[in-house]
Amino acid sequence: MAKLVLAATFFALSSMVGAKPIDTPVEPPSDADKSGSVLRGEWDSQQIPKGGHQYTLYNNLWGSRKPGTTGSQITEMLLYRQAEKSISWKTQYNWQGNPNDVKSYANVALENGIRKKVSSISSIPTTWSWKYDSASNPLTADVSYDLWLSRDPKSAPSSSSSTVEVMVWLSNRHAGPAGSQITTIKVGGLQWQLFKGRVGTWDVYSFVATNELKNYHADLLHFLDVLRTLPKNGVDLREQYLVALQAGTEPFHGSATLTTSAYTVAIN
Repeated sequence: MAKLVLAATFFALSSMVGAKPIDTPVEPPSDADKSGSVLRGEWDSQQIPKGGHQYTLYNNLWGSRKPGTTGSQITEMLLYRQAEKSISWKTQYNWQGNPNDVKSYANVALENGIRKKVSSISSIPTTWSWKYDSASNPLTADVSYDLWLSRDPKSAPSSSSSTVEVMVWLSNRHAGPAGSQITTIKVGGLQWQLFKGRVGTWDVYSFVATNELKNYHADLLHFLDVLRTLPKNGVDLREQYLVALQAGTEPFHGSATLTTSAYTVAIN
């Protein structure tokens, strides 16, 4: 959701890669789905896999129509592996104007197992490997999970019946979450800056990694559980429903190509 740019920033770590022999191309497994259309329109989406409904890939240019904003974005599914329920995709964008405003949220939304009461969930295991193939300098953007909760199991995300939004930022390049920082907290063995804000009818809790996490493995349920333990500003989500779980990128300003090589998530 919409956020203000902060002065504090987290910069990407760079690494030197030595020359390597050219690898022989490896064919994808027989159960891999390589078919994917390029999503260009504001609300273009694609069910994945075709004939099934594990995920939906969205282009989602929700903030692109504000006067003064110019640019474009495309999103494309690269590969889906049925056995692992693993998806890879890329998003390419170039956005200018209104540098403090989110332009879009290209994302993959989980469809299988969603809309469960939090108290009935035992774990939300996820893996996410991603990288910037290219990025402008400066770039204002985040890479994040977005979890939506409501007391109504039929609620749509970002709606009048939304009660809590929980974001987990794996990358923050010159951007800032809604609201203000309320604490620094350890979740899953890592340090996170925790912000709380208000958007529409719901509270937004944003866990922002203190370092960029490009190969992430975790149980997202820990983020919902830890909110209950806060001495102040906490919330008990056990009687609410997890109505949406998304993973993607929010660009504010600049250009980049972001590629996810492997992403999985499940609700148990």
